[in-house]
Amino acid sequence: MINHMTIKVKDFAKEEAFYEAALAPLGYAKGASFPGVQQFAAADGSSVWVSTAAEGDAVTPIHVAFVAPDTEAVAEFHAAGLTNGGTDNGQPGPRPNYGPDYYAAFVHDPEGNNIEAMLHTK
Repeated sequence: MINHMTIKVKDFAKEEAFYEAALAPLGYAKGASFPGVQQFAAADGSSVWVSTAAEGDAVTPIHVAFVAPDTEAVAEFHAAGLTNGGTDNGQPGPRPNYGPDYYAAFVHDPEGNNIEAMLHTK
């Protein structure tokens, strides 16, 4: 089980707004913050930190998948991501090539990270 992870970004303000909106349907809310760093925490104790990359650091896009409670939350994640600067990388729907009960949506955040909300429907 993962307790926390950090996503390094170049445009902190834009990414903070994106993650606040996109992760809310998945049960994450703002937690601790420091200059250029914002935690988004879930009730299960897991968290995602968005942090400004150090000057000159390369930021390589990553793929992160978050478990959603239901298909409605997947759709809300997708819509919130698109409304807050993300781009579509896969509409909400079944992904039978990933598994018979895999349901997901994908959004590239404003800096190109592939963010996914998913669940197993059975």
